Amino acid sequence: MQITASLVNELRQKTGVGMMQCKKALTETDGDMDKAVELLRKQGAAVAAKRADKAAKEGVVYLVEDGDRAVAFELSCETEPVSKNDDFVALANLAIKAVKANDVTSVEALKECVVDGVKVNDMLQDVLVKIQENIDFRKLGVVKKSANEVFGVYSHMGGKIGVITKLAYEGSANNAEDLARAAKDIAMQAAAFAPVALSDADVPAETIQKEKEIAREQIENQAKETGKVTKPEFVEKQIEGRVAKVLKEIVLEDQEFFMSEKNPKKLAVKAYLQEVVAKQLGLSSLKVVEFVRFERGN
Repeated sequence: MQITASLVNELRQKTGVGMMQCKKALTETDGDMDKAVELLRKQGAAVAAKRADKAAKEGVVYLVEDGDRAVAFELSCETEPVSKNDDFVALANLAIKAVKANDVTSVEALKECVVDGVKVNDMLQDVLVKIQENIDFRKLGVVKKSANEVFGVYSHMGGKIGVITKLAYEGSANNAEDLARAAKDIAMQAAAFAPVALSDADVPAETIQKEKEIAREQIENQAKETGKVTKPEFVEKQIEGRVAKVLKEIVLEDQEFFMSEKNPKKLAVKAYLQEVVAKQLGLSSLKVVEFVRFERGN
C-alpha cells in the first residue's frame, strides 16, 4: 500500500509522534492505521525499557482532592523542562481526570483507567515515543476521610513536594475555614520537616535499630577520644536519650510546630493542635491521624 503524506499526517494527528516515525510505522504495518498506532505504543514500551536505567528524578507530584478522597501521585521524568512539556502536562491532566472518575489505589490501576475513550497507559506510551525519556507514574497514595475529619493539602515549589494530612476532631467546629487552615498548616509542617512517621509506634523497627547503632558508635568513639569509660547501664540510657531526640525530629506529632507566631510556647504538633487550635475552635479533641508526603525523585 502506498504511504501517502495524508496518511502519515493522519497518524501524526492521532498520536502526536513525529512525521518520520509515523511514516516508518505505517510502512512496517503496510498502511494499516490501527496496527501503526499499536506499533508506536509498543515502541513506547521499548523506550521505557531502554531508558529504565536513566535516573528520573524530575517531574511533578500532583494532588487531587475530590470529596471524601485525596490522592497524591508522582509523574516522573529525567529532565526538568520535560515536566513543563505540553504532552507531559496533558498526560498528567488525563491522570487527574482518571483519579476523579475512579477509585484508584495504585499506579497499576491508574494506568488501566480509561477517560474520554483514552487509556492512561496508552497515552503514556505515546508520550514516551514522542519525548524519548524515562517517564512514568512513580507512586500513588490515597487518603479517605469520614465524618469529623478534614484534609490538609499542600503543594510545595510547583509540585516538588506534595503533602496530604488528615485531622480528626471531636465536637462542632465553630469555624470550618480555620479547621481546614490548621490541617493545611500541618501539611506545610510535613513538607518542610520531612517526617517519616506519624507517631513513635509507626517508626520502622529497622530505623530505630539503625539509630541505636549510630548512637552506640558515637558514644564509643567519644570514650576513645576522652579516655573515659562509661558503665554499660549508663551507655544504654545515653543511647535511649539520643534515639528519643532523633524521634522528635522524624515523627510528625512530636516535631515542634514550626509557625512561631502561632506557637510561642514551642509546643509539639500533637500538643499544639490539642492545647491551642482545639481550644480556639471549641473542640474537645483535634489530632493528626494520617498523612502522605511525596517528594519527586525519592
